[in-house]
Amino acid sequence: MNTERILAIVGTRKPTVYGVNQCERLVEYLTNRGVLIISGLAYGIDIVSHRKAVEVGLPTVGVMGSGLDLIYPAIHRKTAKEMTKQGGLLTEFGNGTKPDRENFPMRNRIIAGLCDALIVIESDLKGGSMITAEMANAYHKDVFALPGRIGDQWSRGCNYLIKTNRAALIDDPEDLVNLMQWKEEDGKKEIQRSLFVDLTPDQILIFDLIDHSIPVSIDKLFKESSLTSSELASTLLHLEFQGLIRALPGKLFLRV
Repeated sequence: MNTERILAIVGTRKPTVYGVNQCERLVEYLTNRGVLIISGLAYGIDIVSHRKAVEVGLPTVGVMGSGLDLIYPAIHRKTAKEMTKQGGLLTEFGNGTKPDRENFPMRNRIIAGLCDALIVIESDLKGGSMITAEMANAYHKDVFALPGRIGDQWSRGCNYLIKTNRAALIDDPEDLVNLMQWKEEDGKKEIQRSLFVDLTPDQILIFDLIDHSIPVSIDKLFKESSLTSSELASTLLHLEFQGLIRALPGKLFLRV
């Protein structure tokens, strides 16, 4: 993952309105903070986090428990396709692998391993979210949980993690940003062209084609410029070294 800030969002497959609202609020708050959202493409909190990330322009990656040729659940195929434009799909399983039950704990360890921080938004005492949280703790990652009402089935897991010091309590997106020091970067502001007088015409051309909010693919850059593939690769590398663009998974590029 070619990004400095990766947040894993996990939770129940049957979220309440409260859980959905808090998940969407969190993702939206992270806009323009250079955060990549990672989850499992499953029903519930997973797909809510992916869809909101796509909506607000955040890169998002779905870690699958099946082969890339078998999107599970199939109803999420449209979202998965949209994710490949500003993030992608990741799996350790080969094509033809079905989403068998035993694959998902293996999938969860990848989510826990890739993230810098993990937040649980609604979970019962048992389930994939709790497994992922335990793995993240074992990997010494920062783990957070959204508190809920005492006695609610989908709050018992989060409350347990908080009570046993397995997760820090988060009741506002700003808490996460402050604890992780994910402040909005000055580099997210519009870049003044006059500061970069050393750019060549080719570099200026490619820089102009890259947006600061919506990632652009290398294929699009190749089509819209007159550069050869080697010239384009060299130009992109120079711009990245200069700190003007960021390379994202899937050969996507974003202006910083």
